[in-house]
Amino acid sequence: MGNWPDHEAILARFRDWLDEARSESVSLDGVGLEPEPADPIGFCQLVEQFTALRQDVKLLAKATRGTEERNEATLLSLGAAIEQFRAVQAKEEEAADKAARPLVEAFVELEESLVRGRRAICQARQRILADVSAGVTEAARRLDDLYRTQPWWRRMLCRPWHNTAKAIYAGGTLDTYRNIFDALLEGYDLIQDRTHRAMRQLSIARMECLDKPADPNRMTVVEVVSDVTRRPGTVVEEIRPGYCWQGRVVRFAEVKAVGEQ
Repeated sequence: MGNWPDHEAILARFRDWLDEARSESVSLDGVGLEPEPADPIGFCQLVEQFTALRQDVKLLAKATRGTEERNEATLLSLGAAIEQFRAVQAKEEEAADKAARPLVEAFVELEESLVRGRRAICQARQRILADVSAGVTEAARRLDDLYRTQPWWRRMLCRPWHNTAKAIYAGGTLDTYRNIFDALLEGYDLIQDRTHRAMRQLSIARMECLDKPADPNRMTVVEVVSDVTRRPGTVVEEIRPGYCWQGRVVRFAEVKAVGEQ
């Protein structure tokens, strides 16, 4: 305790510093007044000022703690409001999904029906044109048989007419059926194009399954086949198409896949 500095020496140095500061401030302000004599400062006054300063610091710390507590309460309230908003947003999204799902399923059924319908029309076109072609061939054969029964002089006279009649009958019949089916397929293509545009706007996509590994999260393997030329698990046939909506599976695809060898 003997190393403590003398109180009077400290106060004297502090008094000198105050006098120098006052002199400098007067000289900087350009006022030529003599510095007023400073009141003597004792140790008690210094302790009093430091005590008042300490009390102000305590009050400031208390006010700061109160502000921090209010901020924490405000943050908790904001967090609860955000969580409530997220919960409401999730419920709104779920409600929107439920409202839009019937429309999505309707588009899926429509697109699948159009694909099946176009496939059936193509098969009917091929079969009917084949039957008509066979009928035209048979009719031409019968005309040729009838033509051969005629006398030679009549065959000479009627040969141009006979060939022209066969060509007109064959071409006209096939063209009539071909034009009917072509017009029907063109209308189907227009409907499918509009359906596909609407599906793209709704983010509805048909799964690509052929020659891809069977995915249990997107596909249902209804039959396992043997194929030594392909890797096990590869999809070789799509029985029923699958669809996704906004990246989520709306309907699983039903496929045939290669089994383990």
